[in-house]
Amino acid sequence: MVKGAMKEGHGFVMCHTDKTRECDVSEQGVYVEIVDFSQDKNGQLLIDVYAKHRVLISNAYSDEMNLRHGDCQIVQEPLWTLGGEEELTFHERLADLLRDLFVVNADLNDLYKKKNYANPLWVAARWLELLPLTLKQKTEIQSCRSYVGVANVLAEIFDDQE
Repeated sequence: MVKGAMKEGHGFVMCHTDKTRECDVSEQGVYVEIVDFSQDKNGQLLIDVYAKHRVLISNAYSDEMNLRHGDCQIVQEPLWTLGGEEELTFHERLADLLRDLFVVNADLNDLYKKKNYANPLWVAARWLELLPLTLKQKTEIQSCRSYVGVANVLAEIFDDQE
């Protein structure tokens, strides 16, 4: 898959497994392009990707190499809506925790060249990339349509860890 994406100069879609759908491919995914790749000290391939946009996936099928293909339609509307100031009470805590994480972990800090701690949506999206979420948590977050919904799920996750 990586070889094909690099050779043909395009990206690919990352999505969850959904056993209820054709070829076990979920209804939504994220179209990504490879930014960089390297190997860690154990020889494992590390791939940095850039998420271009959300997509709806239909007509999925598997090829002879068991790679999945399908038709994708770009989702134009934002993933979450951002409410008023009263809905941003948890944002400062999330931003501070993220800033602290980047200070103590240079590798993670280097992944994000342009940081936007002032943007609640950017901060929430980074946490969703970095946290080892269960499928239940991911599904719960996917069902959120507003930042406050995502922030509440993240607050529950952080509170469970304390």
